[in-house]
Amino acid sequence: MLYFTSFFVFSFVAGVILRERIPPFERMLWRACRGNVFLRQAEIETPLEDPSNGDQVFKSVFIIFFQGDQLKTRVKKICEGFRATLYPCPEAPADRREMAMGVMTRIEDLNTVLGQTQDHRHRVLVAAAKNIKNWFVKVRKIKAIYHTLNLFNLDVTQKCLIAECWVPVLDLETIQLALRRGTERSGSSVPPILNRMESFEDPPTYNRTNKFTNGFQALIYAYGVASYREVNPAPYTIITFPFLFAVMFGDTGHGMIMTLFAAYMVIKEKPLAAKKSDSEVRVLNSFHTGSQFW
Repeated sequence: MLYFTSFFVFSFVAGVILRERIPPFERMLWRACRGNVFLRQAEIETPLEDPSNGDQVFKSVFIIFFQGDQLKTRVKKICEGFRATLYPCPEAPADRREMAMGVMTRIEDLNTVLGQTQDHRHRVLVAAAKNIKNWFVKVRKIKAIYHTLNLFNLDVTQKCLIAECWVPVLDLETIQLALRRGTERSGSSVPPILNRMESFEDPPTYNRTNKFTNGFQALIYAYGVASYREVNPAPYTIITFPFLFAVMFGDTGHGMIMTLFAAYMVIKEKPLAAKKSDSEVRVLNSFHTGSQFW
């Protein structure tokens, strides 16, 4: 009886395989091993992440019992052909319990590390969210500065930037003051040089506006831009446009609604001007600046 028990020693391999490959996998084992193997499999309820592409796939765990080294080699080749993942499993029950306890300990340690990482990431994101608006403003300013610097040209020595632009004559002193202030803040020892050049080209049109006339000027720009030194019709539309609008909507109801809406826009001018990110606020800001017309 002892000889009979030691002679019939079974070996086994265990692993996981895609759930849809189980039927052909079982048929291949049965035909290749001529029915000399015993397969048990169970479906894994939760999906697992595929390390190759990151997709969530459903797998099944299996264990195959067989006898002999030849069948062991054949079973392993079939598992490799079906891309099954094999895991080492001790034959002694005590060793299996010890390995299971070690695996559970590592899983708990990994869950602890993942939880601490999640908490740390949450704290970092909360701290970053407080400054995200300031960062957006700084990045936009830096991008605007570099975009302007890209319009400059380098001189022969490759050490000086040269820019040519049109500026109003009345703003020359303001520009010189701004350049002097920028030199003092940067700590540069070389002051910028501003030279006025004579040009035979027609200067671009520039109409000085304020927050009241900007909307009317933008309405004029929607139809066309006047040439240099051409009469600007925007000051006249400050009178004619409200007059024509009053002719079209001259009843008491429309007049009351327009008066209340205008009063609301005047009262909420500064809060609305400070919020420029929302689409609804941008539509309301168009009534102040006329940006939607231009």
